Amino acid sequence: MKFKSKEVSISDEELGCTISFSENEDNYEMEEDWSIDQIMAAIGQYISLQRTYPEDSDEKDYYSFESSEIKSTTELTDFKIDLYRTKFVLELNQEMYEIEIDIDDQTFANLKDAITKLVNGTGQLKFHF
Repeated sequence: MKFKSKEVSISDEELGCTISFSENEDNYEMEEDWSIDQIMAAIGQYISLQRTYPEDSDEKDYYSFESSEIKSTTELTDFKIDLYRTKFVLELNQEMYEIEIDIDDQTFANLKDAITKLVNGTGQLKFHF
């Protein structure tokens, strides 16, 4: 999967950390009678990475990957991330996800920090500057 991200979303809250890259911006209003195809076209291509923090101390963090290609949704294990100033590349389950990004310096710094926190030593991570 390869696309240009128009929106990069970073969320780090009490129960988890999520990073999403979306081909379309989230500025549309869905109609009640839209079909699945219309909804998917409005959403466009996306990927989302999530680390969920456990509620109890004896549980472990859970790492997940979701994409607009529903069949590729999976637990996030055995992966490689390369972050460049203009793109994000993820290798997971013998699939390559290359996302072109055009973000300001502060958002890039936030993305770098969030990816480090999300990966948490579970996969390979490399920054290219």
